[in-house]
Amino acid sequence: MSVYARMPYRIENISKSAYKKKIALLIALILIVSASLFAYYPSRQLQPLTKVAIGTTAPNSSCWPIYIAKDSAIFEKYGLDASIASVSGGKDVIISLVAGQIQIGAATSDIVVAARLEGLDVVQIGAMETGPAGLYLVTRPEITSVQQLRGKVGAVVTVGAGLGYLAMVTMLRQLGFDPMNDVTIIAVSGATSVRFAALQAGKVDFMLTSQVLKAKELGLNVLLNVADVVQGIPGNAYVVSTEYLKHNREIAERFMKAVTEAVRFFFGNKEESKRILGRWMMENDSRTLEQDYQDWSKVALRVPANSLDQMRKVLDAMAPFTSKAASADPNIFIDNSIVQELEDEGFFKRIWES
Repeated sequence: MSVYARMPYRIENISKSAYKKKIALLIALILIVSASLFAYYPSRQLQPLTKVAIGTTAPNSSCWPIYIAKDSAIFEKYGLDASIASVSGGKDVIISLVAGQIQIGAATSDIVVAARLEGLDVVQIGAMETGPAGLYLVTRPEITSVQQLRGKVGAVVTVGAGLGYLAMVTMLRQLGFDPMNDVTIIAVSGATSVRFAALQAGKVDFMLTSQVLKAKELGLNVLLNVADVVQGIPGNAYVVSTEYLKHNREIAERFMKAVTEAVRFFFGNKEESKRILGRWMMENDSRTLEQDYQDWSKVALRVPANSLDQMRKVLDAMAPFTSKAASADPNIFIDNSIVQELEDEGFFKRIWES
């Protein structure tokens, strides 16, 4: 047989050989890319997520970082499988923490102080806000200036306890009033609508509320946003038991990283942040969500450091009604060690500059 007769056979063999080489090269490339990806991503991304239960009060804008971290998969980025449970109030958050039903809670600083004074094993590891979000001083229509509050009656849910009372007392002091002598503060328990009704009926003269749009609809006078003129009123904070922190510090650190990144998301993604809050609050009114966004943007902390000054103000407001508050050391209610470590390693700088 001639050489030319054998050519088709030889060409076929050459084609198969080239094909095999291409397949081998493709497999090698896939292995190289896979190895690069494994090297790029943190090892914890390839490990099972750590479960953590987070407790909050009824959905509200102050818990925005927690909702964003959950819905935007930021918790997962930091290796956390987070579940969020809403309970009826801040005291229930503390009870759930102590009982081990949740690992991290969101509660106002006054709740943390009250719990610790009662001997409960809780500590504040980070703050969400410089003060309460969207808290407004609302009065009867004929009161048009702060000076007219002298001699008038203010309404709070509970006298001597609670964030509403603490904010009222702190605000009055910073406005130049003696809250014990220049005004009268009374308890009007129940929903906000009850205190609105008391204002309209002339039973009380002023109150603090976050429902500013409703107050305007009722014809009440909105004198000021507390956050604009008053400093040092504590807002919501991240709370754990000291026992949990002792044995699960690394988890608490990952949590603090996640909620910090969620705050960055809040400032960079306004409409999506409003959508997330609306889903949690079951609120679809665009005016309310816009108001919530504007209000929380004024008090949101970019670095969640606890304020010793805020703790002192809590104790000062509680002292006339709680003897232990008068002599308590404000340092025992906060633990800034995680925030300080993240600051030292440059985490906050990287987050806000990225």
